[in-house]
Amino acid sequence: MKRTPLLLLAALLAAPACGEQAKTEEKAPEKTAEAQPPAPEAPAKPAVEVDSRVLADSGLGIGGKFQAFDIVNCESGDEYCQVCKFGGNPKIMAVGTIDDPDFKTDLQNIDALVKKYGDDKVKAFAVVTEIADGKSVTPLAGRDDLQAKVKAMKEELALSIPVVIPASKDGQPNDRFDGYYNITKSRTVMFADGRNEVKYSAVAPSDLAGLNDAIQGVIGT
Repeated sequence: MKRTPLLLLAALLAAPACGEQAKTEEKAPEKTAEAQPPAPEAPAKPAVEVDSRVLADSGLGIGGKFQAFDIVNCESGDEYCQVCKFGGNPKIMAVGTIDDPDFKTDLQNIDALVKKYGDDKVKAFAVVTEIADGKSVTPLAGRDDLQAKVKAMKEELALSIPVVIPASKDGQPNDRFDGYYNITKSRTVMFADGRNEVKYSAVAPSDLAGLNDAIQGVIGT
């Protein structure tokens, strides 16, 4: 009978110790991860890469590279990049002015060359621009009239290849064309392989024998 108070007293003495132990066993709050500073942004790529160009008297020289630029298709009115649309196909680009009769003859000969090899093997397009002070200038004034004239020329010559003018944003020149392609003369003709590397470049060619040889060298015919 005298043991009961002793057991009760022992229990009461032990209780505070168990409580203190429980407090010490509480988990410390987890340390939150420190926010990492954002990675620095890569420097913007220049809109027009001109330092690595290979130039001819007019246009790009052999070993140069076609680059993307926006155009307006004078038949459909659509705006897009013709170089991009032709993708990995070998492609001819002929550049001239609307009032150059020999340029029109070039386009007929180029169109016949494309038909000879097949549109599945060789693509081509013509760019109508203006030449002022020895350099290409995006046509800005009277663009609707010019587009109509180019469309009529394409129909008159029965061309199958697209005939385009450089696109203009907010009435500004197309520097991706004017500033990069180095067009100084009408009747500039260039041919590039599927990687857009120029394999033929000429101004006012007397014939297209050299262009024909360059095409054969690329497509293996």
